[in-house]
Amino acid sequence: MKSFTQRLGTPALHETGKEKTESNESQYKVGSPVIKEETRPEEAQAEGRRASADTFAASDFAVGPTASLSAASAAAKPGPRPGSGPARLATGLGMTLALALAAKALALIPGLNVVGQLVLALLLGIAWRAAAPVPASAPAGLAFASKKLLRAGIILLGMRLSLLDVVHAGPAVFAASAGNILFATVVVYAIARRMNVGPRLAMLSACGTGICGAAAIAGISPQIKADDDETAVGVTVIALLGTLFTVAYTLVYPLLGFSSAEYGFFSGATLHEIAHVIAAAAPGGSAAVDSALLAKLTRVALLAPVALALGVWAARRERRGADEGAPGSAASGAAGSAAPRKAGVPVPWFIVGFLAAAALNTMGIVPQPAAAAAVQGAYLLIAMAMAGLGLNVNLAVFRRHGLRASAAVLLGSVLLSLLGIAEVYVLRLLG
Repeated sequence: MKSFTQRLGTPALHETGKEKTESNESQYKVGSPVIKEETRPEEAQAEGRRASADTFAASDFAVGPTASLSAASAAAKPGPRPGSGPARLATGLGMTLALALAAKALALIPGLNVVGQLVLALLLGIAWRAAAPVPASAPAGLAFASKKLLRAGIILLGMRLSLLDVVHAGPAVFAASAGNILFATVVVYAIARRMNVGPRLAMLSACGTGICGAAAIAGISPQIKADDDETAVGVTVIALLGTLFTVAYTLVYPLLGFSSAEYGFFSGATLHEIAHVIAAAAPGGSAAVDSALLAKLTRVALLAPVALALGVWAARRERRGADEGAPGSAASGAAGSAAPRKAGVPVPWFIVGFLAAAALNTMGIVPQPAAAAAVQGAYLLIAMAMAGLGLNVNLAVFRRHGLRASAAVLLGSVLLSLLGIAEVYVLRLLG
């Protein structure tokens, strides 16, 4: 046990800010139903246009189903509209910036620091949307924040990851982290589907539980073509359940009989958000926090391959659905033959950028003050994206489907915690 404790007790990071990332990427697409079982009227209208091969391209900056454009309308209006460009983004970006800064201030309040700036920004956006209408000039800026700024933030976030720390954790910790991701993803997805949660929301909830909370949801969302409401519901569910388990961990810590390093590993290997991991491990002291970060960052490092694998899964699922639903006529057969070509494996370039930034940080090319500033900038950009996402949340959708997803994540998280306890004893035996 001495060598395992020494391995986990090595500081994982040069910088450990209060707010750890877990972000959320929204993918504003045309014709993507929020939940499989219940479709809003606007989405039903958009669903009928899914066969158009140009629809997705025309909706890159659409905000939700009500702002979608068909290929025909896009062709009819090829030129820029008056007020296009940066001026169209100002209102939405200004709103998201204000909410992100407010969330950062609220996160300094004791107790709210466990929730974190990112989740608070999301909740503030939801509250704004519920209390007052969103200005008509805001959607373009909200879309830009929720897509472009989110990806930029994830790339900059790589500056907080040292790949050497992941290697230093050892093969046993890496194997445990990979096993936990596989276990949580499969179990939570299966439970959620049994509870009639839509497939995309079920997968987002599963990945948020198994990998790294909101950051995993942000990375997975575009790969499986999840829409705004699915992404927002997934982040909210993970935030609420992660906070609940953080409190529970601090209460059961004295009863577990773990060393500080073992308790840190247990927290980092099973909790959802990095902020949750640090808050839960704090009662164990610095050794627990260091080992918790090592275990957690090992899971974060696996986000890229998991995102790519799920892109393959989603493409095959879409291709299979297109093949099964293709009509027999020649015209519709031509449209059906185009669908598999559109269902190619999406390349997660922002995840590639995340790994590239992590490599630069690992090699020490970027000075530590600059890397720390980049991480703080990443938090701000992702918080703006969370605020933009919250401003598009439909609370009725969360009431209908968030409870079922929450139940699935709750049960899956309990099972993952039990697995984490068993892993501590296995690692203790391995020494």
